[in-house]
Amino acid sequence: MVHCGSRNARLGILIGILLLLLCASGVMAAGPTVSITVTKWNVPPLAPTHFKITQTGAASANITWTKGTAANITIIRGSTSGYPFSIFDGDSIYSGNGTYVEVGSLGLNTYTYYYTAWSQNEYGTSIGYARASIGLEGEPSADVSALTALIISLIEGPMGIMNMMFAVALMGFGFWKKSWIRVVLSLALIIWGVFAMPYDIKVAAPFIGIGFILFIMGISQIITVSREARAET
Repeated sequence: MVHCGSRNARLGILIGILLLLLCASGVMAAGPTVSITVTKWNVPPLAPTHFKITQTGAASANITWTKGTAANITIIRGSTSGYPFSIFDGDSIYSGNGTYVEVGSLGLNTYTYYYTAWSQNEYGTSIGYARASIGLEGEPSADVSALTALIISLIEGPMGIMNMMFAVALMGFGFWKKSWIRVVLSLALIIWGVFAMPYDIKVAAPFIGIGFILFIMGISQIITVSREARAET
């Protein structure tokens, strides 16, 4: 006798893996065929380097940097409440293909000004970044590698909150046996991935795929339990 629960679970895993691969590759087919062109250099650029802030007056400073490898433009965001964590956070300071920018009207004796810089090209934004600050609590400049940036993103800003949700969902999926709870937690993973997309698509997309896998497995379990209950009556 073949249990439909086992069959549904295998089907759910296969469908989930397919969805994961599609999400991770960024290709969702809208028609019968998909054309994919793979080029060796189709990757986001490296972060800017030698990011430095030099005070040039009582209320002005000059920011200089070296463009990241394969970068078309450099994006700099600024804030007085802490380092901007994404290209959408804080205030826009600069966006262009140059290597310096003047900033003025600074209250250097009153505030600390935090600046973060990313590189960008037609394939995306650098995972790593450079940052420095000036003012009351100014810190030396720092070039942050992609790996370090990824680790930092896991604990600070919106990504930190989302990762907390993910950790709770993952632990819950492992310890709670009720299928409807597993479905809810899998949806939490998908929501986590959707909200994380603007910050790091490479991290977010696989978790959306994982969420789909767990969702399908949870639904499959619900269907199996329902069929077994009907068979017993």
